[in-house]
This record gives sequence, C-alpha cells and structure tokens, in this order.
Amino acid sequence: MKIFSGHIYKKLNLTRRIFQVFTLFFLFAIPLLILLEIRLIIGNLYSITILGLEISDPSMLLQNILLSQSFYVPLLISAIIPVVIAAVFGRVFCSWACPYNSILEFFDKLYNSILKRFLVKKNKSDEGINPRPSIYWAIYILLTSTALLIGLPLFTFLSAPGIISSQIAEGIIGSGLGLELVLVFIILTSEVISRKRIWCKYICPVGATLALFRTKYTLRIVHDKLKCDCGGNIDPCQNSCPYNLKPKDGNIYPYCTNCGLCIKTCEKTGKGSLSFSFGNRKKLKM
Repeated sequence: MKIFSGHIYKKLNLTRRIFQVFTLFFLFAIPLLILLEIRLIIGNLYSITILGLEISDPSMLLQNILLSQSFYVPLLISAIIPVVIAAVFGRVFCSWACPYNSILEFFDKLYNSILKRFLVKKNKSDEGINPRPSIYWAIYILLTSTALLIGLPLFTFLSAPGIISSQIAEGIIGSGLGLELVLVFIILTSEVISRKRIWCKYICPVGATLALFRTKYTLRIVHDKLKCDCGGNIDPCQNSCPYNLKPKDGNIYPYCTNCGLCIKTCEKTGKGSLSFSFGNRKKLKM
C-alpha cells in the first residue's frame, strides 16, 4: 500500500531534521535535570526511563540474553516499543534519533553546501552496485558470536549512540569522560573524511538488531519504473543517499534507514518514481 501523495517529502525531511535536533537537546537535558534533582527522565540510549516507563535498546536486550543465557521479563517488556517501531517503520531510529548519524548528516550538509565546490566532483552513481544483504548479516553474526565466546558486552562498546549519550551525561554530571569516546571520535573522523558510512552500513549492532524485526509489511522504499525518467547511469537518488545505495535497484535493505532523502531528491529532479510503501508493490530482497 503506497502512502503519502504529492510533494510532501521535503516537509517530511524538515520534520526529521527537527526531531534530530530535539533528540540532541534531549540528551543534554537529561543530566541537567538530574543536577536539578528532577528525575522524571533518567538514563541514556542504552536504556532510558521516562515517567516510570523503561525503554531499552533491543541490541542491549540481545546482549543481555547472550551473556546471561537467561530471559529477564522486565527487560523483554522494555524493548517492546523499539521493536514495534522497527517492525512497522524499519530502522528509522538510525535516521531520526541516532546522534551519531545526526552529526554525520551535519557534515554531509557542510560538504554539499561549502566544501564540494572546492573538491573534485565525483558522481557516486558510478560506484558499483548495492552490497549484498549476506555481507551485512555475516558481520552481525560474527560480532554476536564473538560477544558470546569472549563473554564481554561487545555491543555496548560498539554502540555509537549509546556511547555518545552516556558520555554527554557523564561529562555534564562530572563523572569524567571514558576512552570509548576516543574510539567514537576516531570512527567519526574517518567517516567524515571518507564519506562512506562504513560503521553505520556494516558494523553498528544497534541498527542491525533493529533490522532483525523487518517483515514484508514494514515501511519500505519502492520504485515505479514507468514514472522514472532518469536515463543511463544517472541516479540523483543514489547521489543523495548517505549510504550510497541505489534505490531503483530495489535490494537496499537491510542497509536503508528510510530517511527519505532519495525520495525528496526524486520529487525535485524526477517525476516522483520513488515513494514509501507498506507491503510489497515490488518484491524486494530482504
């Protein structure tokens, strides 16, 4: 079932930007409220409690199950909201709320508006095809198996949003900053320079765990070939994709985070052949 109509994705993207900024302010507000002894909201993006409602990152739930080899019912319940959102809308946490992604998108915007004119122009449309889903899941299985074998909370150390949110809190409260922040800084710097999104695309356990709950009814991007007027290898939609995916090829999941930037570009430069849809107008590879 196709959703939305007309040129609305520009407004949708503006809403997403506002939500990204709100999330960043929210992460700073939590420790500030604690300093004021207002504890209505406590925690970080590993696990957060809002007015008594606990919400946990599903990757932390999986890690807990692997390491403890047991099921803690309250923890299972706390992951229901993120799981339902991922099952319905896909990995939208990554594109709407992840502070790491928000920072990278800021630098992407800076590059496109200022730096790009001084650098050699390169058309990303000429860079290969969409990566196979098997690569994504092979890396995830490797990380999961390693965490199980060595008995260490590997997902905790690899969760960029969790580290950033916890370090913001510790820095404000005065607990000091950890070495894991140095790792995130190094990764962030390399991503800004390379503009490849290697970490988000292949390594981050948060996005991969959310992708596990994808179904054939989950929100997806579909392509109407009859509407498309892009010829040859010209793919403006790919050039706007942070992950350099080719939406027209279809097999963009589990990598795609449904940010909608490709659809926004398609509305501006094409005839709106890309759109969001629930269900399977076109069978996509999972």
